[in-house]
Amino acid sequence: MNSKLWYLKQLNLFKSLPQKEVEMLSHNLVMKEYGKRKVILEPEDSDKVFILKMGRVEIYELTPDGKKIIVDILTPGNVFGDLGVEETNENFVEATTNSLVCVMKKQEFFEMVSKNLAVSYQLIRELFQKTVEDKKTVAALASDSLLTKVKNLLLRLAKRYGEKKENTVTIAAKFTHEELADMVGISRPTMTELLNKLDRIGVIKRVGKIITFDPRKLAEI
Repeated sequence: MNSKLWYLKQLNLFKSLPQKEVEMLSHNLVMKEYGKRKVILEPEDSDKVFILKMGRVEIYELTPDGKKIIVDILTPGNVFGDLGVEETNENFVEATTNSLVCVMKKQEFFEMVSKNLAVSYQLIRELFQKTVEDKKTVAALASDSLLTKVKNLLLRLAKRYGEKKENTVTIAAKFTHEELADMVGISRPTMTELLNKLDRIGVIKRVGKIITFDPRKLAEI
């Protein structure tokens, strides 16, 4: 089985597809490599859907004064692109490591989804979850308290990337302080200072870029 077929079968979104449909879908995919810090998608690029096969990418917006705000960081298995039909996409997508993506036309993607109820259902669930997460992100950014911004960010990342063990959760994905800072719109030194404070008072524990904490204890501060 070629790599595209194997990869598609691993995606939750496509697991319900019959083998014949997976093979047909693979013929519409183009594999592209992107080096670290290469832009994969820009706001005006609205006719493609991407599937991340290897690497890691960040979705971000630019404020009117040019400040970057990271909207999301994606790992292999995620589908991304401008899935809207009317509103203009304002997001950039950039590879943060050497990455490999599958690219297909948006129309072909929606045609595939429309023919399979299980895939449609899974896509709707994922888009709904993304909407909920986006609202939480906006609420966190609106907070006046820098500590509250960082606390809410860690709790959100724990839900998405966390590995639970008894009463603690470890954020498995490794984020730099700069990436964490860009997610909540603060400076990297400020993020480092706040993480150091949380570590110092025993709310979180850090080993390199790995962060572990008790969600209930963190939520109480």
